[in-house]
Amino acid sequence: MKLLLWLVLIKSLAWALFIPLWHFPDEQAHFGHVAYLAEGGTLPMGRTNDLNQEIAISEQRLGTYRNKYGNNSFTYQPDYRLEYTDSLEGLYEAEIKSLPLSTRKEFKDPESAYYPHFFYRVSGLIYKLFYNQDIFIRVFALRLFWLFGHVFMVWLAWLIGKEVFPKDPKAAVTVAVLTSFQPMLSFVAAGVTGDNLHNLLFTAVIYFCLKLRRKLAWKNLLGLTLVMILGFINKPQFLIALGIVVPILFRRWKKILGLIGLAAIWLYLSGKLPYFEIKADLARPDYTLWQHLVYTAQHTFREVLPWYWGVFRWLSLTLPRWVNQVMMRILLIAGIGLAIKCYRKKFDQGFWLIIWSAAVYFLALFFWDFQQVRNSGFPFGIQGRYYFPVIVPHMVLLVMGLRQITNYLLLITGYWFITLNWIAFYWVTASYYDTSGFKTFIIQASQYKPDFAKGAWLAAVLFLYAILTLIFSIKLLKNEK
Repeated sequence: MKLLLWLVLIKSLAWALFIPLWHFPDEQAHFGHVAYLAEGGTLPMGRTNDLNQEIAISEQRLGTYRNKYGNNSFTYQPDYRLEYTDSLEGLYEAEIKSLPLSTRKEFKDPESAYYPHFFYRVSGLIYKLFYNQDIFIRVFALRLFWLFGHVFMVWLAWLIGKEVFPKDPKAAVTVAVLTSFQPMLSFVAAGVTGDNLHNLLFTAVIYFCLKLRRKLAWKNLLGLTLVMILGFINKPQFLIALGIVVPILFRRWKKILGLIGLAAIWLYLSGKLPYFEIKADLARPDYTLWQHLVYTAQHTFREVLPWYWGVFRWLSLTLPRWVNQVMMRILLIAGIGLAIKCYRKKFDQGFWLIIWSAAVYFLALFFWDFQQVRNSGFPFGIQGRYYFPVIVPHMVLLVMGLRQITNYLLLITGYWFITLNWIAFYWVTASYYDTSGFKTFIIQASQYKPDFAKGAWLAAVLFLYAILTLIFSIKLLKNEK
């Protein structure tokens, strides 16, 4: 596991350094929120001009500034590329770096994420630490800072695996491996977004619930309490975690203590459930639950599942079709294994909690989107990454199903996920840069980056990622023997 955690850190570093500025999901909005608060703004929870000129100008030069329809030069255009130079410095790099400090306090357009400020206040500390540096250093410093949250999430995935498979350490490690190298999670985790903290905290809730389900311990109770508080002040949709926590409280402490805990959380939320309000004037009052069920089923199989494994470049690039075909076959085999397990009634420890965790999050998004259609007249457009708060339960179920067929499938699937991450990394970077020659590739990937993400530094990270992958793969095989 120590080697895996080091590999995850270097893998994440490669994703963070090679992906261009503003190309992670809503990165410009999340960084804009950080910048607005750090520059002294008091961002209301609503639309206001909060995107500063420094960010706006950099987006305009780099092709990611959105028009009134929400599209930019990359949206739905997988073949579009910036104009690159023959040096390590991009065509507009010097201009962007030399933007005056005044552009950081001149605001235009509503763009920020409009979430509670916890993630953005913490990120603001890093922003201010590098305040005198250019925007490339400040954004990439934040990317690197939050990489450790992903490493911690992988560690929690291993701990959850140990809880579910206490007598099978190989299965526990496989849960961590699948979580580590899931390509879309690797992509998202390398960017600046409050989603990563949300994913980490939700994973911690599942871990502490598994611990409390097995044995009541005050340290686990305190850990769960702290995680719940941080989760609620990070994102209001963390209230979904109540669907997992409350049954555990009722089970362990009977109804009275469960009600006390529920009442305390209710008071904290001021008696209001954000994002679940019903408008007085519905756009589609005739929209039925059955209609939404049909829509959700079709949307899930046609878009959510493929995008769960990877959608990049402002939704313009998905993984090769054959990759998704392999993933669907793995899911089918795992599904058969889970069906056999249920038929034989041979359940792993915490099986139903894992099932319930995944189901609760799906149902919460299902009913929220149903309400969104009734309120506004159109669905929100659920993406695969929206389910990453419960990605570890997903990977646990995948391991359960494959393990039911044969343990050898765990090793094969583990190697496939390691390979899949490299396939995705190449597929995405090749869409931005010329890969016909290694030197050209490094030169283009170095442009519009800070000095620690240029030239030899990029090559060194890529080389270290490859070496650690090889070492870990060999040790994984030896461990199997």
